[in-house]
Parts: sequence; C-alpha cells; structure tokens
Amino acid sequence: MVDDINSNEIPKIIEDHKVVFVDAWATWCGPCRTLSPILEELQEKYGNKGLKVVKLDVDQNREFSMENQITGVPSVLVYSEGKRVVFDDGAGKKMDKLVGVMPPEVYEQIADNLLAEEAA
Repeated sequence: MVDDINSNEIPKIIEDHKVVFVDAWATWCGPCRTLSPILEELQEKYGNKGLKVVKLDVDQNREFSMENQITGVPSVLVYSEGKRVVFDDGAGKKMDKLVGVMPPEVYEQIADNLLAEEAA
C-alpha cells in the first residue's frame, strides 16, 4: 500500500529505505488518479526489495512544493541511498523529477536499475 504522508516524514522514510519514490500529487488532478495504480503496483512488486512509494499532497505541503520546484502534477521525485536521483532525458538534459504520467515500464526500469545498483 502507498502511504499518504506529510513532507516532515520524508527524511526518515528516505533514511529507512534503499529507494524512495515520492508522488507529488493533488486531489483535483485527473492524471494523478491515473498514476496511482501504477505506483501501487510498483510498491507491491518492489517493496520487498527495498523500494518505498509514498504520496504527498502538494496543496497540503506547499513549502515542500516550492523548495522542490513542483510546477506540475503528478511529479515523482526519486531518492536512492538518501540522495535525490537526477535523470538524463536522453537528449542531454538533466531532470530531477518525472513530471506527468509515464508508461509503467519507465518506473519499473528506474526501480530495477537503482535496486540493482544497491545489490552490486
């Protein structure tokens, strides 16, 4: 199950898990509802390997949203070994969050890669 958390809980969650996906979402956001079951499935598939998926309501956690420059929802922030993961978009541009709903394979690939790094 994916927990709905407040931003003050994030440091402990990041400390306690190998890989953390933070789903920055809003109650009024249609695409956020589309992403929810994808992330629920990810939690079920990888939870026993050290992955934790949590949801953070951007309207209830405005300071977190501003600090992390969340300008569109859903936005998924990924942490591995306590650090924020920065992605290469394939065209040389660096991104520190996944904005919008990606195909499930994208989230699975990220989880696979980060959890494999842990095992190596």
